[in-house]
Amino acid sequence: MRQLYTQQDQDSQTWRKRTFILSIIIILVFCLYALGLAWKDFLPSENGYKVFRNFAAAAFSPATDYAPDSGIPETAPPYHHKILTSLWLTLQYATCAISIALIIGITLGFLCTKSWWPKANPSILIRTTLTITHRCARSIIIFGRSIHELLWALLFITALGTSPFAAIMALAIPYGCTLAKVFSEIIDEQDTSNSLCLSAHGAPSLSSWIFGRLPTSIPDLLSYALYRYECAIRSAAILGFVGITTIGYHIETAFADGNYNEVWTLLYSLLILLIIIERLSSYVRGRLNTPSLPKKINPLSSPQSREQSINYLRRQVKKQYSLSIITIGFSILIVIAWNTGEPMFSNLSSAQRAVNLERFLTKEITPYPVQQSGNWADAIPWAKQLILDKGLDALLKTLYIATSAIIIAFLIGLISLPLSSNSLNSAHYSGISLGLSRIQRITKKFNSLATKSILIITRSMPEFLLAFLLLQILGSTAWPLIVGLALHNYGIIGRLGSEIIDNADPNNQKVAITHGANTSQVYLFTLLPSIFNRLLLYFFYRWETCIRDATVMGMLGISSLGFLIVDSSARDNRDEMFFYILLGACLVMIGDIVSDIIRSRLRST
Repeated sequence: MRQLYTQQDQDSQTWRKRTFILSIIIILVFCLYALGLAWKDFLPSENGYKVFRNFAAAAFSPATDYAPDSGIPETAPPYHHKILTSLWLTLQYATCAISIALIIGITLGFLCTKSWWPKANPSILIRTTLTITHRCARSIIIFGRSIHELLWALLFITALGTSPFAAIMALAIPYGCTLAKVFSEIIDEQDTSNSLCLSAHGAPSLSSWIFGRLPTSIPDLLSYALYRYECAIRSAAILGFVGITTIGYHIETAFADGNYNEVWTLLYSLLILLIIIERLSSYVRGRLNTPSLPKKINPLSSPQSREQSINYLRRQVKKQYSLSIITIGFSILIVIAWNTGEPMFSNLSSAQRAVNLERFLTKEITPYPVQQSGNWADAIPWAKQLILDKGLDALLKTLYIATSAIIIAFLIGLISLPLSSNSLNSAHYSGISLGLSRIQRITKKFNSLATKSILIITRSMPEFLLAFLLLQILGSTAWPLIVGLALHNYGIIGRLGSEIIDNADPNNQKVAITHGANTSQVYLFTLLPSIFNRLLLYFFYRWETCIRDATVMGMLGISSLGFLIVDSSARDNRDEMFFYILLGACLVMIGDIVSDIIRSRLRST
């Protein structure tokens, strides 16, 4: 009877998974139809083919000096100085931003977790204060991370002028709020046995949390902080599209001037920087999550006294000098980043900046009817009109673009996961020979290397930059936005999915291999069903992120929310600009809530 129920449960789960795949394909077709897209629109126009040919040809001859007709004076600094300066500014802004984001993340993350609250019955005043503080902190991080860093940059530039401070804070706020959310979740999911033991021996709740639960969270906290640092560098690169002189600014300018060779030089430089940071970050994360086990201890030579034994064990533990070196190096980098380069603020005096900020907050972003009448009730018909005229259509287009992109990335990821997995591309699987010929082994290694290279490149390149480049080739449709988002998310899903496969329990796969199954059959009939729910967690997490990214994609000229925001800013209608930014934030928050609900249900199944 138990076997019958197990078989029925497996059949039910298989049916749900197939239904999900079919459902998202139908949703993809609907989104593309709602956007008015056809597959033929994916092909470049005649001018697009010309741009593509010239751009692709320039990839093999990146610029090593200024173009002859660029009009650069002879007294200008060397060409490599321009490249290195733009890279340094990108790295500098990201480093300064992440240092602030860590402070925000630690502070708000502490306030967003309930694990340190008093376990005994606290007074009504303490309980009420903690509850209000917790809800306020949660509201701050939800709002802060719902607005894209490009939109934060647009707000800071509008209010304070173009300056390094605007770029740094535009990155620090959303990243700090994201760190706070994840930090609180990491701490909440830690093993509670240590803190409970300390509480049982009379330690206060806060002390048992600090010494019992927090230390076990540190490796995961540092690991995620390093990952966000990678993301901050990508985000800093695209701040150039709103006037900040990072490498994205030079890429946009070079492309507009038709200097494709220079574009490739900048792209290669950015890609090398991102890959180096990612490799260093991956190495550190791997070391953080690998315990420093002691060497083999000879019990006959071990000291007998307690103090001698402790010192002896300390000497036997493998020292991670590389982590210390990287930590010191990163600390030095933060100090240098904050103390070099341009002044942190624009050339305006502090008094003028204060006046501009006050005018922006109290007047410019106030709805125009309210400015005239002083009655906030007049804002309701004004907001309703904006939504009905353009807002709702742009909101739906943003949702369709994000949903199409993540579905395409997920489906392609499912197909290519066997090619990126280490365990499925070796000659042995968990000690069992797969009986591959020499040619088959070489083919698998080549396919794996090619797939991993594609994954590294696609996840390293900022999605906004990919969309910008594709827009010049494919023309002004939603396809460049969808493909740019899909490529970047495919790189992330492919990496995470291959790690899940490599870390999966090999027992079922070994049984299938001993019965004659090949790696494709092992993946389809044993691995994929067992890891499908975890892949769905990443699917919905990235969908939430895609919605956030799609809100700014319209800044490239496609009629989504980003287009309305830029258009309002260009017409000096700051009130409309701010309203559309809030509208986009609402969409992201709704996507965030839906994603959290679905992911929590998937965790429980």
